[in-house]
Amino acid sequence: MRLTSCLSRFTAVAAVGLVGIGATQAQTIAAVTAVGNQIIAGTAIIGGTTTPLFFNAAGRRFIVHFAAECAVNAPAGNTTAWTDVDVQVLNAAGAVVRTLPPTVGTVGAFCAADGSAGLSGWGSHAVIAVGGAGLVAGNYRVRVIGRLNNGATQASYGERTLLVTR
Repeated sequence: MRLTSCLSRFTAVAAVGLVGIGATQAQTIAAVTAVGNQIIAGTAIIGGTTTPLFFNAAGRRFIVHFAAECAVNAPAGNTTAWTDVDVQVLNAAGAVVRTLPPTVGTVGAFCAADGSAGLSGWGSHAVIAVGGAGLVAGNYRVRVIGRLNNGATQASYGERTLLVTR
């Protein structure tokens, strides 16, 4: 078989493969964004991160993407203070029905102090979580809460986006 014939067949197979990839694009089912800085002290819902209601079929998987600019306030010299986030699924009545891994608890730092006094360690950070497994069919919202850890006295969440896709 000639080289040009092999290349033509390879190109045709690759093109068919790319057509299949296009058919699996994500579908956005809810999205919210917020600008400006929100300061939290303790544990709090991060403003602008609660989605509108969306319907989810029983056990149907969805992906949650949360990204924000963030900084932590801690005493000068503290480089181990941090803030973490929990991505929570709420039912239609507003009750938390699930906190999505890997955001459960305080072990995952979203952003950390850099040792300077005041809000420091500014950076853009993101987390992705998978939900839906084990949920009954119904209407849900997703929200994000922030929490301070290891001597942090405040955290600031700047420009932020919460996106739910499938």
